[in-house]
Amino acid sequence: MSTAPFSSSFSPYFKSERITRLFAYLLKKSAKAKELAELIHTESKQIYPRLRRYVLKGWIIAHKINNVNIYSLSEDARKILSGKGTFEDVLKKAEAILHRKLDEDEIELLRFLYENKNTYIERSANRTIAENIYDKLNRKIPLGRIEEILSDFTESGIIFAFRLRNGMILKVRINKKLLE
Repeated sequence: MSTAPFSSSFSPYFKSERITRLFAYLLKKSAKAKELAELIHTESKQIYPRLRRYVLKGWIIAHKINNVNIYSLSEDARKILSGKGTFEDVLKKAEAILHRKLDEDEIELLRFLYENKNTYIERSANRTIAENIYDKLNRKIPLGRIEEILSDFTESGIIFAFRLRNGMILKVRINKKLLE
């Protein structure tokens, strides 16, 4: 059975042909467990266990209506699967903001922020944000360079910095506007 034109673009996300079919179907419309079961030739009680990981990840929303599960894709999943908000998309937007190509260190740091897009990178009592990133990147980028990139990204709006009134930055994350 064909997986619709989405299958090749889904391949980085799903190992299973059945899961690929379910997501391709859910990209078009919400569906009952029974519909999804028929699509992949299984019992409806097998649908939630197959989709549980994606429900926990926030990609699928499961609603119960009259004791029947209705599944739909979250907006984040729709963006990712439609190609919006991919790292390449974020990289292009960052380069447009800066009016130049990013160098390898900047790309590595942007990728790190993109991969951690749902959490803040925080400073601790005895470590700066740059030091925490330096360790998480296994010291691939020199600490001074990380500080410089963070400063450039903050000034240009590529990252959002949560500051105290005195200007001290407590935590950072990638600007959500780049993910849209």
